[in-house]
Amino acid sequence: MSLRSLFSSLGKSKPAETQAEAVHTTQGCQRFGHPEFRIRVSNKAIPEADIAWFLHFLESRVAEGEKFSGGQSLQVGWMYTMIEDTDDGLLRITEPDMQQIPVRFIDSVDSTLMQLRNQKDVVESLVAEVAPEFPSLQNSVVVHVDYKSASRILLTRAEPDDANDSGWWFTDLDDKEGSQDPSRFTKTSLYQLAIDRPDLVKFFAVPAELRVYIKGTVIAVLGPESEIEQKPGSYLSELNRARQAHA
Repeated sequence: MSLRSLFSSLGKSKPAETQAEAVHTTQGCQRFGHPEFRIRVSNKAIPEADIAWFLHFLESRVAEGEKFSGGQSLQVGWMYTMIEDTDDGLLRITEPDMQQIPVRFIDSVDSTLMQLRNQKDVVESLVAEVAPEFPSLQNSVVVHVDYKSASRILLTRAEPDDANDSGWWFTDLDDKEGSQDPSRFTKTSLYQLAIDRPDLVKFFAVPAELRVYIKGTVIAVLGPESEIEQKPGSYLSELNRARQAHA
């Protein structure tokens, strides 16, 4: 079962009960002769429904015949996680700490679940019927040299050139002359961009041929011809409302 096919279980963005217990374990893997998985969730803002979805996702992969062991990687949305053996015979899911390069993996799935939720909710905020297209944090992105401090931004996503390319291009709209100067752009990884600009991670699953425009309190998603309307009460609509109220 694919990650996308399980999205119906992940559910819509809405108020939900939050989890209280930090460590969670699958229950259905041993009947296939496979070790159970253990995940650690410390962020109390992560709904229990999302934790249950992830445990079910792991169990479904095993039920379909996949075998996992320590040292393997597992892609979850855009996140590149690693599997580790535990002393008591379980498999632990670890994730990058989102703070440094080279990547340091930690015993947590907080970023994995929160970013999956946010990326999915951004795409589902659009009136247009589009599905999220998850890159990998290992993929490359073209960024303006001032990407760390740019405030008026256009994120453009084209079809990737190859398996290592995310298709994303970061433009600083305040550098009008430099926007046509190749020397003002460089390549980096999506992971490096996420470390330097964590505010942008939520947009990484917006599909190709769309653009994300950010200026002050305004976040807009643009299609080939015009801005795509946002559903009232959706994640992106409420994010815009909160930003404007804060300003």
